[in-house]
Amino acid sequence: MCVRVLSESLILIPSNDRIMVIKIFQEKSNVLGEIKEIGGKKAFDYEKMIQTLVEKNIETIFPELEFVYTEFPLDGLRVDSVCFNKESKAFVIIEYKNIKHGGTIDQGMAYLDLLEDKREAFLLLYNSEKEKSLKMDDIEWEESKVIIISPEFTPHQLRSANRTKDPIEFYQICRFEDEIITIEKIQKSKDDSNKPKSKSKQSVRLGEYSEEDYLAGRHKTQIPTEQTKKLFFKLKNRILDTFSEIESKQKKKYHGFYSKKDGSAICTVEVAKNKLKLSYSTTKKGIISVDYFVKEYAGKGHWGIGDYMSEIKNEADIERAIPLIEKVYHFKVR
Repeated sequence: MCVRVLSESLILIPSNDRIMVIKIFQEKSNVLGEIKEIGGKKAFDYEKMIQTLVEKNIETIFPELEFVYTEFPLDGLRVDSVCFNKESKAFVIIEYKNIKHGGTIDQGMAYLDLLEDKREAFLLLYNSEKEKSLKMDDIEWEESKVIIISPEFTPHQLRSANRTKDPIEFYQICRFEDEIITIEKIQKSKDDSNKPKSKSKQSVRLGEYSEEDYLAGRHKTQIPTEQTKKLFFKLKNRILDTFSEIESKQKKKYHGFYSKKDGSAICTVEVAKNKLKLSYSTTKKGIISVDYFVKEYAGKGHWGIGDYMSEIKNEADIERAIPLIEKVYHFKVR
């Protein structure tokens, strides 16, 4: 069990891999006093309380997101919050619940279908609200996801969260005494060794692509040489071995590495014929220094996520890149 310090006097103790919050203590003269959670209906009388709280503080809770619109009616549905991920250039839908609700998973899947089927409507909404002129190709539609925030989830939802491959994330919001609010992502269980492995072909949903297809150039990408493929796997394994809280996912035009904590991108890799294009997934200046090895790509066309890029041509370049990935990692995973 790990202990995470919220401030100099507040300590959060997580209970397990999945629902993080269990107790908060306040330190006074080396003595810990527990701050009680406010449970039940007293915590949030109605869903709109949670929605208003999150929407007014969206960039504090999720620094990579910008708020776009509330209560967006589309195709017979009403989307609670439409947000836009400034780093991954993708839309994010946030749904709020204040009670256990049996239809949460189905609703999340319906929103994913909406993001896929009504791309033009979301793009028009964003351009209208933000006075921008983004085009369809400017959006990374494969990075779209749904976030569901609630004080409680049913056991069925927790099992579904652990098994689903859909980009649906669950966050638990809790209210404590002294006006303390915690919002924690429900982590997926790491132990799935006892689950039966299905031999049937799985349907591919939004955001899922095959690494084999990508390296074979089946998405109109460059076909790498065998040496470049080997370099790709060396880079991938080096990143995953170095950073325990990073997972990798294959996207249509690149391979991405993401924080297990909140799903934010850490870095992405585009495979070319004789080299790898490694994008450091940040738009914030000062984290990555521009030099002979790192180029700034803000506003320039590339598939990866982030404004800074390095070309990886050999194993020495991989070792140069690891400390730079670490800077983004520590900035986002803290």
